[in-house]
Amino acid sequence: MTQTTINRSGYDKNYTYYECNIDTDSVPTIFIHGVGLDISMWSQQKKLFKKNYLFYDLINHGKTKKNKKKLKYEDFNIQLKELLKFFNIKKINLIGFSIGSIIALNFSTKYKEIVNKLILISSVYNRSLNEKKMVLSRYKIAKKGGSISNLAIKRWFTKKFLNKNPNVNNFFFNLLEKNKNENFLPAYKLFANSNNQKFDFKKFNIPTLLITGEKDSNSTPEMSSKLSKKIKKSKLKIISNARHMAIYENAIIINTEIKKFLK
Repeated sequence: MTQTTINRSGYDKNYTYYECNIDTDSVPTIFIHGVGLDISMWSQQKKLFKKNYLFYDLINHGKTKKNKKKLKYEDFNIQLKELLKFFNIKKINLIGFSIGSIIALNFSTKYKEIVNKLILISSVYNRSLNEKKMVLSRYKIAKKGGSISNLAIKRWFTKKFLNKNPNVNNFFFNLLEKNKNENFLPAYKLFANSNNQKFDFKKFNIPTLLITGEKDSNSTPEMSSKLSKKIKKSKLKIISNARHMAIYENAIIINTEIKKFLK
């Protein structure tokens, strides 16, 4: 069989924006970004994945079509399923960050036969009462038209890193600020209420790697630990002194873990 490489950016039939390099005879790795972000958050991972990858913008995010007033996780399942159908992809490795990890886990529990390996980065699971109150309070601020961008960035990165890299602060601030509330709020509401999400792990046997920052107040080590205990074939990696955006600030360490796990 002749190998074919698909290397391009564009839109599928449902106006999902993607950037990809896919070998038709191997298993591509698909990346799902966080709420309020887009493909550009994966810039440090693009240095690792020179080929056989697919990045895409979620519904209501980035360059993907924005018309959903209400969102369910099933909407994201359908989006990814249609994208795979568009490229005729039968098997994937799946990497999700924050709400992207919830989407990845949701998809994987429903379509076990499609996912080869799963990586959940800065995931959310079984929030405490106080953690639920905190994320809902931020959602209410955004719903009233207030900006939560600076608050997010301060939680996402260490102060030392931001002081040394003001360009990173500016990049993520501008990325978050360009979100329009009618597009951002449906996804953020879903993320804020993610504790309502139930997963069936009884027959779940996909090899899974969970990664989170030691000092991540959004996606705590305790959350990933609880989730890891639910998933039979799982490994847990806690990144020392890292926060929510360890995927960016601690990219060398995390990229090494990703590469080792997918090898």
